[in-house]
Amino acid sequence: MSFSTHARNFGILNRQLQAYINLAFKSLNLDYWEIILLTNLYDNEGINQEQLSSILYIDKSVTAKTIKSLVNKGFIIRKACEKDKRAKNLYLTDKGKKSKNKIFELIEKWIACVFNGIDRNSRDFVIKELQLMAENAKKVDYDKLLKN
Repeated sequence: MSFSTHARNFGILNRQLQAYINLAFKSLNLDYWEIILLTNLYDNEGINQEQLSSILYIDKSVTAKTIKSLVNKGFIIRKACEKDKRAKNLYLTDKGKKSKNKIFELIEKWIACVFNGIDRNSRDFVIKELQLMAENAKKVDYDKLLKN
C-alpha cells in the first residue's frame, strides 16, 4: 500500500471519529476536544493543564480553551495546587462524573462500529499495534529522521 492510502485511511478514521463525537454528544453540549479531555481526566483526575497537554500531545492553547469551556459548562473545576498555588489542578464536577457512563457508552458504540466484521483476536492485535505505533511516534527524533 502506498503512503497516500495510509494517510487517507488514518484521515478517514480521524475525521469520521470527530464527526461522530460532535453528533453523538450534541445532547450533552460537548464537542470533540471536550470529550477527548474529559475521557483523559477520568483516568487522571487532579492533573494540571500542562500535564494534560503533555499526555495528549496537543497545543497548550487548545487545552486552555477546552478547559475553559468545560468549566463554563459545569463538567470540571480548577482548584489551586497545594504545592504550587499558581498551578490549577483539574477535577470533575458531579455533572462530569455523572456523564462518564454515557460518554463511554457512546464511545463503545463507535469502537464496535469501526471494528465491525473484525474478529476479537484481530481487534486486540490492531489495538496493540496502534499503541506501539503511538509510542514509536512519541519517541521520534525529527532531526535524526530528517538527516538521512
